[in-house]
Amino acid sequence: MINHTFTIRRRLTSILFFIFICPIHFAQAGWELAWIDRFDGEGVNWDNWTAQIQANFNNEVQCYTDDESSAQRNYEVSDGTLKIIARKQNINCPGLNGQSRTWTSGRLNSKDKGEFLYGRIEARIRFLELKGGTWPAFWMLENRIAEDPIAGDDDIVNWPNPGAGEIDIWEWYANSGSQYITNFFNVGGCGSEIRPNYAGGANDVTEFHNYAIEWTPDNIKFFLDENIVAEHDLSNCAQYEEPMFVLLNVAMGGNIGGAINPSLETATMEVDYVAHCVASTTNNLTQCNEQTPTILDDDNDGVSNSADQCPNTAVGETVDINGCSILTAPPTNAPAPSLAPENVISLFSDAYTNISGIDYNPNWGQATDVSEIQIDGNAVLVYQGLNYQGTDFDQNHQDVSAMEFLHIDYWTHDATTLKLYLISPGPVETAFTFNVEKQSWQSHSISLNQFSGVDLTDTFQLKIEGNGTVYIDNIYFGTQSAVVADSDNDGINDDIDLCPNTPSGIEVDNDGCPLNVNVAPTVVLSAIQDANAITEINRDGGLVTIVAEVIDTNNQDTHVLAWTATGLPSFSENGTELSFSPANISGTSVSVTLEVTDNGSPALSTQVSMSLTLPALPSTPTEVPDTNASSSGGSTNIWVIVGLLGLLFLRRLNVSHPY
Repeated sequence: MINHTFTIRRRLTSILFFIFICPIHFAQAGWELAWIDRFDGEGVNWDNWTAQIQANFNNEVQCYTDDESSAQRNYEVSDGTLKIIARKQNINCPGLNGQSRTWTSGRLNSKDKGEFLYGRIEARIRFLELKGGTWPAFWMLENRIAEDPIAGDDDIVNWPNPGAGEIDIWEWYANSGSQYITNFFNVGGCGSEIRPNYAGGANDVTEFHNYAIEWTPDNIKFFLDENIVAEHDLSNCAQYEEPMFVLLNVAMGGNIGGAINPSLETATMEVDYVAHCVASTTNNLTQCNEQTPTILDDDNDGVSNSADQCPNTAVGETVDINGCSILTAPPTNAPAPSLAPENVISLFSDAYTNISGIDYNPNWGQATDVSEIQIDGNAVLVYQGLNYQGTDFDQNHQDVSAMEFLHIDYWTHDATTLKLYLISPGPVETAFTFNVEKQSWQSHSISLNQFSGVDLTDTFQLKIEGNGTVYIDNIYFGTQSAVVADSDNDGINDDIDLCPNTPSGIEVDNDGCPLNVNVAPTVVLSAIQDANAITEINRDGGLVTIVAEVIDTNNQDTHVLAWTATGLPSFSENGTELSFSPANISGTSVSVTLEVTDNGSPALSTQVSMSLTLPALPSTPTEVPDTNASSSGGSTNIWVIVGLLGLLFLRRLNVSHPY
């Protein structure tokens, strides 16, 4: 079942909405008069009523008019009562685009002029014709029904859906005249039709009787005079939680009225008054009529002073059943998301970049009115008159299998049911049902495990079902775990992508590299001496080996390796290794270059170089030239040394030379 409630609407022409005290007060409560039409003027008070001339239901034969002045008028106010008169006459009906009809009649409603939420609604009525074919009624409809008058204030709901529900206080038809109908319509099945009997049979309908309901959030009672004739439990019935308006009409024929007696010319319903009362603790009156004292309501919020727990409500504020202000729209934004952007796939949020190709109001035949508003510069979606609503990203399917949850924030003052569906192609859809909380932002991060059966690798729609008006923000898939980025969006995460800059649209292999496209190899060089990796050569450390690691994402490629070197007198190589001895290197650095060429089409090459340093060679001692060398093996050098030593000895003895 889809249920609707809606904000109470106020009108300047009269006190329209009067909130009834909670049921616990009923045992000791009387009544105070909040609204009444006594029909004591000279015509219909159009501040209270609208003639609904477009009505055309149930295969009835009448044309409803607004005529209260001609000789064939359908409304007459005289002697303190309203007469609605059905007349047998041919007419091209103005309200039905000129359709030919054989009867005229009247149908008044108080929509947008007198609408009531809870309390006692009462009328004193008689019907002055017993011949077959007539169907008079005193009844009520919820105020968002898509029927005239439509004031542009969300009157978009079709009968009998929530927002357009019906309560029949009194309906009578001559073909079953000893009974009348009470009917509590509810699409959830918590009401029913009950037909009380008239004690005196059909003739009783020609006498004035008081027909009434007493209505609270949890209960509704139907009265004939002072007797309860029907009662229904509303505690699990969410439909009737918004104002309703009154209707008075006489229908002819149709599904209920049946065959019209051929001799019938007119049929009149006479109404003494229609009144609405609210509970009071200042008296113990049981009726709501012309003698009931007028409500004392100092703050004019529709709640009697005796029941008002917030007696100083500001003018124009919407109040609850205790007379206290209620919010009808969020005053602030939803809590700001805190997840890192790389951990989010966003559908609707100002905090993140939303995916492209998303439609927030696809035409799925829904009745929901969708708009986008700003709250302090932040975009918020608004669903009014919600029955169901889609969010479609069929142009940009999303793999959310790496995500942990689907997040949404909602705010409502009147919704009673709310579901969120995640959908994959098929369609395959699974719902999550919220426990609706009102009057504050509610944040939900729904585990994706809740959406069993949905293909998380291929999601393309969301759907929300519910009622009332719902504000929505921050719809995104998220995870608390780190999500590895895929910068080139090729489906291979950056941490394993061997080709990280693949152009958009190129099909790749498991390494992230283009399929059927040759990619140049990559090469890594390392130097080893005495089983250790080095960057400087030890001249006495033995053989040095340069090792090449060739990486090629084209696994089928073979490679040609070409080594070159500078600063090396000689080297040997066997493809992926080059070796040399440092013993015969005279310089202090060497450089090795390797070019690797694959056999792809076209063949591609990569060149890489490595430089290594060596310590400088040790210095060589200076020798004295040997000018008298002989075969004796350098005896002259010895005597020169002896002579020099002698001279030094004589200098120390101060021996003078003869020259």
